[in-house]
Amino acid sequence: MNRSVAEAAAGSGQIAANIDGVAAAAKATTEHVEASKAAADELAQVSGRLQELVGGFRF
Repeated sequence: MNRSVAEAAAGSGQIAANIDGVAAAAKATTEHVEASKAAADELAQVSGRLQELVGGFRF
């Protein structure tokens, strides 16, 4: 009986560690998505400015 309780406790500890790992991965993913969105927004601004500049050379 004690062995079963110990095994269950060890299993619960492993599950908790896995959940912590998944939470850390989700946080990192969120941070990377936010950085990607910021980069895309900046690229859109640069693209718009470039279109304005190139438009000045048209006849």
